[in-house]
Amino acid sequence: MTVLAAPTLPGRLAISGPQPGVHVIAVHGALDPVVSTRLVRLVDARIRLREVGGASTRHIVLDLTAVDSATLPAVETLARAARTAEQHGLGLHLVGFDAVAGRLPAAARQLVGRMSRYPDLGSALRSL
Repeated sequence: MTVLAAPTLPGRLAISGPQPGVHVIAVHGALDPVVSTRLVRLVDARIRLREVGGASTRHIVLDLTAVDSATLPAVETLARAARTAEQHGLGLHLVGFDAVAGRLPAAARQLVGRMSRYPDLGSALRSL
């Protein structure tokens, strides 16, 4: 008899705008390639809205405090999103991800180390 593990549910996303110019995307659960691709699409949409004058976003904050696991491909995708955001004049910031990042392979930890990070959402919002 073969026992199959229950599938891992992809992370859930919640979007808010707690202050002018700041767009927060909170992730709950696993940060895997599917979720990171969804995040990139949201970042791209914010960039497009800003370019056509439909949004005044200056910073995108990824609140990852409720993320319980992550993969190297997901972190690579986030790093590409951060570079794209920067090229378009937006800041992309990670919040509450250091504990999970510490359990990742060295390559992923290096990528995270190059990104803007805050320990919690309050610190990020006060700083931005």
